[in-house]
Amino acid sequence: MRHDWDSDEVLLDALRDALSTPQDDVPPEFVEAAKAAFTWRNIDEELLLITSYDSVLDDTLFARARSTATARQLVFDADGVMLQVEVSAAGVTGQLMPATGPVTLVTPNGDHETATVDELGMFVMGVAPRGPVKFRFASGCTDWFIL
Repeated sequence: MRHDWDSDEVLLDALRDALSTPQDDVPPEFVEAAKAAFTWRNIDEELLLITSYDSVLDDTLFARARSTATARQLVFDADGVMLQVEVSAAGVTGQLMPATGPVTLVTPNGDHETATVDELGMFVMGVAPRGPVKFRFASGCTDWFIL
């Protein structure tokens, strides 16, 4: 199907036709796809990025980490929310500030583990999986990063 949308009139006619289509005629998978796309409208505002610190990027600590089993430390922050995480062979410990509900470690295959957060925002998890992961919590989530 070719559209000649260089003309404002043709484009407005196409939009008018689209808006006048009864919702019952829209396939359910189109509605679900539209809703899924809409959730991405403010994803940059919701992501907490590694903005403050990642011990892997610290040359001194990275060299030491290669020779010994040191923990990886990460700090994510955005708009008044901070997540500090330490990942070691023993597991994951962290603090979410402000403390708002549980923290979930997510892999591309889905939720890996959810931990409760105490009144200080502290949480503990088991051993983290290798590969891409992110943390999700009530007020947002981190960007994907590699463990």
